[in-house]
Amino acid sequence: MTVSPVYRHLGVWKEKDVTIVRFGEHRILDELTVNKLGDELYSVADRADCKKLLLNFASVDHLTTLMLGKLLMLRRKMESKGGKFALCELEPRVREVFASTNLDKIVAMYDSEVDAVRALSAQP
Repeated sequence: MTVSPVYRHLGVWKEKDVTIVRFGEHRILDELTVNKLGDELYSVADRADCKKLLLNFASVDHLTTLMLGKLLMLRRKMESKGGKFALCELEPRVREVFASTNLDKIVAMYDSEVDAVRALSAQP
């Protein structure tokens, strides 16, 4: 029997072949929170069954640029194993953080989780 890891700050589940992550934190503003979330996100990405990773930001209303570095590393980690990486349901304030750093140009973003899962599932 395989025991799936327990995440303290993330909700993680699969829909079709997409691993979906939701954040338990509404405000990702301090270094400690960023590091905890980063460690858990890397752990999810390292799972053998995680080939398509979708981060749902619906519950996040504030995000520090410190978190952007973690997300870029996560994107690289997924690409290095031939996986896909995308974000969805970003609040306008959070989307602005991505736009101001031009990360919205290199990371796939979707308005809804349904659209993101559909798009990722269609990709090989």
